Amino acid sequence: MRLDFGNRSIAVCVFSLSIAVTFGIADAQNSSAFGGCGKAPIRLDSPFYLTTSIGIVAVELPQGWVLDKTRSNPFFLIRFGEKYESARTLMYVNIERLEVPFSSAIKKDERTFKESCADSRIEDVTAPEILERGCEYKTQRFFCNKKQGAYVDLATKISVGGLLMNVVLSGDNEAETARYKKDHEFLLKHLALVR
Repeated sequence: MRLDFGNRSIAVCVFSLSIAVTFGIADAQNSSAFGGCGKAPIRLDSPFYLTTSIGIVAVELPQGWVLDKTRSNPFFLIRFGEKYESARTLMYVNIERLEVPFSSAIKKDERTFKESCADSRIEDVTAPEILERGCEYKTQRFFCNKKQGAYVDLATKISVGGLLMNVVLSGDNEAETARYKKDHEFLLKHLALVR
């Protein structure tokens, strides 16, 4: 339907466009403007789609990392040229339903970790920026000091759209995870729930 107001139709279009530019583009960068966590339209340049029965997550990989297409949920990322079985450091994204409050999911994960590794400790760390603005999230470092199979995980949990996304950088030791911390941060800034 076209409404003809003579010269006013141009003014209405210009006014509408200026409102869209002033509010729409700026707000698209802040998901809280669209009703909160996970609501903003997000654009990624070259996304991979991590598909599960409960949701689809779009992700761009940090440079030098590839998706191990033989495994799903958790979805493993390994350094180019390495194999899952022998990699000293890897990242993974695990997507699950969030059926309890976010804080309860954090506590449950901590309990499960301590039960699986008697000689362990957990540290809260400053949470890096994530793409899914407005969402609840938390970053922790998990240390498992077993004689055989010691490891350190840098884990960020994000609550979005009724799901819990665990984004984990896992290495043999703290130095290994520190080496790839920027890649973990890149992943968090290039990861979004599609549906």
